[in-house]
Amino acid sequence: MSHATSPSLFARRLVYVLLVPLLFAAGIVHAQDAIRPSLAGEAAAEARRQAIDKIPYNLQVGPIKFRFSATIGIEYNDNINLAEDGSAVFFSPTGPIVITSEPQDDIILRPQVNINALWPITQLNTLKLDIGIGHSFYLDHSEFDTNSILISPGSQLAFDIFVGDFRINFHDRFSLEQDPIAEVALSNVADYGRFQNTAGVSVLWDLNQAVVTVGYDHYTFISTTDAFDYLDRNAEILSGSIGFTPSSMMTVGLEGSFIDTYYDQNILNDSRTYSVGAFLETQITSYLKLRVAGGYQKIDFDSGGLVNDPHDLNDYYANALLSHRVNSVLTQNISVGHETQLGVNSNYVKLNYARHTTTWNIFYHTLFSTELFYEDADDSGGSGILFQPIPGVPNVNPFVAEHIHRYGGALTLGYQLTPHVTLGLRYQYTQKDSDQPLRDYRQNRVGVDGTYSF
Repeated sequence: MSHATSPSLFARRLVYVLLVPLLFAAGIVHAQDAIRPSLAGEAAAEARRQAIDKIPYNLQVGPIKFRFSATIGIEYNDNINLAEDGSAVFFSPTGPIVITSEPQDDIILRPQVNINALWPITQLNTLKLDIGIGHSFYLDHSEFDTNSILISPGSQLAFDIFVGDFRINFHDRFSLEQDPIAEVALSNVADYGRFQNTAGVSVLWDLNQAVVTVGYDHYTFISTTDAFDYLDRNAEILSGSIGFTPSSMMTVGLEGSFIDTYYDQNILNDSRTYSVGAFLETQITSYLKLRVAGGYQKIDFDSGGLVNDPHDLNDYYANALLSHRVNSVLTQNISVGHETQLGVNSNYVKLNYARHTTTWNIFYHTLFSTELFYEDADDSGGSGILFQPIPGVPNVNPFVAEHIHRYGGALTLGYQLTPHVTLGLRYQYTQKDSDQPLRDYRQNRVGVDGTYSF
């Protein structure tokens, strides 16, 4: 599939998405009189430096500080392949075929090494590296062992520069994962290996009465398994926002973004995503903070991919996050939202979600947390071949739109045994209900781990 977005058209889209909302809101600036510390000045840089100095780095080489830790974990998973225990009839050119699927369980060993490094190049400019490198060993299904290494989500290389009223952040965020549970549209898959990298720059301009943020990122997705190499793609991401502070407890503003996505193979459709909306952040009380955002989202898809999905998107997006510190031992977060993601076998998946997390700090050196979630998703569907087939039965069933309910939760217990040793215990449950045959599943996971900080 060709990728032909002319520079002039690209520039016009950038102006529309980023600058028009800013010009529309510029008249509000003079109505603000809130005075607060700058987010980009020397005071902010010094506050960040002091916060960094409190991090317990355990090795220093010249000006560079390091923190090393190692984790060994063991997990029992009763459904590593996200499969339903059942059978169904599929129709092929040679006649009906009865297909049976069955969950596979296993015990998995997960060693990991974490490295945090900090280099204060100058008083105001700091280079930071955070990376977690691990591996997964399956005791009964060694074919699912990690091919090389795993890189934890959140790994990054970042460089902050403070210049006057500007804070410039150069970053490269990367991960290498294989667990398929994060993708709502997947079933009958054990290894969803993928490398993801987001590299770019963001600039924050603090005008005191307003804060302007613009950013550019290049996103890369590379599958590490042949079954999903049709998902290999790149994307150019432009984003911007402007926020105003009518009071010291509130920020209101406008936001916009443009994403140009293009695939390596001519299977899924290239797309251009536009979004524009507004947001509100407010500290309701000293214990209660709320952020809400919402707006319009449009996705235009090219035609011609082997997945014959003709659906473009004109929809809204909305999300809200409520953070509540109930008391000295209990903190909770509640988030709800409506969003659209690119599909695995189709153009897109619409997702409604609700999530609730709590953190309990009841006992000394002990941290207990709970998680609950609910997801309601609609896959746009297509009439091409089935790119995520049931094992052993490739390409016998045209992929159709799927409606999904998924819900579950987790319990996590952490205990600091010594100043250097932390123990962890986690249980996680996930259930998916689909309106398509053999795509339901239930998964239970129990894991224990120990971390040593050098």
